[in-house]
Amino acid sequence: MKIAVLDDSAILRTAIKNTLESFDYEVVLEAASSAELFAYLKDHRVDVVLLDVFFPNENGLDTLRNLKQFHKEVKVVIITGMNQKTITQEAKALKADDIIFKPFGTEDLTAALEKFKH
Repeated sequence: MKIAVLDDSAILRTAIKNTLESFDYEVVLEAASSAELFAYLKDHRVDVVLLDVFFPNENGLDTLRNLKQFHKEVKVVIITGMNQKTITQEAKALKADDIIFKPFGTEDLTAALEKFKH
């Protein structure tokens, strides 16, 4: 399973990558912006994107919308520190495959990914 981690926090991206790799998941991309993700997707495939909602200059829900429109096969797990009903409802309406709320543990992360194993 090829995984991309999209979060503006380099510390969180690295922590997620290290955690997932310790469970034998393959993190193929750590990106700080949707532009990096979509540039990667031009020539490469990912199975799952772990996607933060809030970025300094963009909205992760817009990224979710674009992923589901142009890369329908990609599973998207929203990662957010905001457990707000409106965000949750919009993410579900945009076809997010799962939502994890910060702070989260290793078990939360691996449980979300286990759902997508073939």
